[in-house]
Amino acid sequence: MNDHPHNLAAAANCWSLRRSWAVWRDTNSSDTNDGLRSTTYGHRGGGGHSDPVADTADTTTRRNHLAEQVREHVDNARWLATSALRHTGMPIGPALAALTNVIDHLDPATAHDVSHHIHQADTAIRRALRLGDDWWPLPGNPKCPGCGTRMLRARTSNPNRAAWPIICTAGCRCTGNTCPCPAVTKFRGTPHIWPGALLVGTLNLEATTVEASA
Repeated sequence: MNDHPHNLAAAANCWSLRRSWAVWRDTNSSDTNDGLRSTTYGHRGGGGHSDPVADTADTTTRRNHLAEQVREHVDNARWLATSALRHTGMPIGPALAALTNVIDHLDPATAHDVSHHIHQADTAIRRALRLGDDWWPLPGNPKCPGCGTRMLRARTSNPNRAAWPIICTAGCRCTGNTCPCPAVTKFRGTPHIWPGALLVGTLNLEATTVEASA
């Protein structure tokens, strides 16, 4: 696992989008895609005010618009990752899972930009579905080692509980080398996010208790 906060956030956002997209796909069963895939660019069919297909219900129009918006964000994220890794020869498949798998190999700056696009897509879906974030409070409501507030949450989208990162939802940010947080890589100005195992050890929590709380 790449413990830079930008990479941790990008991975967490990818898993969050994978979960929200699965809910979206189940809710809109007419979408036969098995996941988010890159758009095939080229000629697009008819449509517009003169096309009978354009006279569909408003809900369908909004649904299609959102799906296109989400795919655009994912395409942008994949392009950024592909460009950054081109020199390695590492392929990135069309599915979102493939993008998730290369997050650890990205430089932090690219991971930050990828994270932004993925977060935008995830936020759009969750807003449309009125779906809350995949966050769980830590048992005992411990203090954040960075700011002292009791607003630590585990991000639980990843099915591998051992990989859940922990964030401070108070919005506190790392102050760099002088920050009291236990991050291995401290990067000034980034929202606090830590590997779950690191913070569990720092706060003297039992990992099994954190997992069981969800």
